[in-house]
Amino acid sequence: MGVSDRHYFAWLAGALESFERASSELRAIGSRAGGAELWVLAGARTNPAVERVRDALGGARVRFLDRFETGPGILRADFNDLGGLPDEACDVLMMTRASYMIEAPAAFLAGARRIVRPGGLLIVDWLHGAADAPLLTLPGHHAYQGRAHAFHTTYCDAESVGEFAAEFGALIAHVNRPPAWVNLEQPGTALPARARLRRLFGGGPPRRVTVATYLPTLREELARAGKRLIEPEQLDPHFKVVFRHARYMYPRTKKFQLHLLTVLRPAGT
Repeated sequence: MGVSDRHYFAWLAGALESFERASSELRAIGSRAGGAELWVLAGARTNPAVERVRDALGGARVRFLDRFETGPGILRADFNDLGGLPDEACDVLMMTRASYMIEAPAAFLAGARRIVRPGGLLIVDWLHGAADAPLLTLPGHHAYQGRAHAFHTTYCDAESVGEFAAEFGALIAHVNRPPAWVNLEQPGTALPARARLRRLFGGGPPRRVTVATYLPTLREELARAGKRLIEPEQLDPHFKVVFRHARYMYPRTKKFQLHLLTVLRPAGT
């Protein structure tokens, strides 16, 4: 496990532990007759966060669903096409480090709501920022089987920004004034020396994003880039947020990524 994974999973597992300590919801789900089913979207192997949820459920049966991986315990399934999965199939549906590749948010939310049993939970980690540059337009991609899969989607609400103002504020500070060495036009590549000097001495248009204006700024910049922002009005018909946590990974990992964890209860249950 790399440095980035180590910090990410330490935060995620700790946040889930805080949720369970405050609510005991996972333990209650696991105590149901017949035990609990934990389904992991876009996963092919266990990790510290999956283990934390499994153990809190009292040793739930875990099934991994992945579009690209095969093997024992892995069901071939695409989270962008959940139609082939049965209704009320699992007690907890979990998705980490993949929500940014949701292509059709309304279809995903409706499909996830259908799959989760009444009284169950959906656990999703949403990405803000980017690995190589403090940009709000989700410029990243993952490569699978020779094809690049672009990042499309994130979620945000005013409550999350307000509750974790320090974490969002740290990302916003880098958005307003990126480090001199960061290449905003071509993230991950070296910035020419002249451009770096210009940045050091205040060159370039200033940004004045604040915690108060973060959400409308994010909305506008994602729309301009052809990306998608899920907001409460799209989420609420399907799920209600029952727990939030956020962590800005810089400088721990030197990546400009803010992760927002949401634990969601199906609407109407």
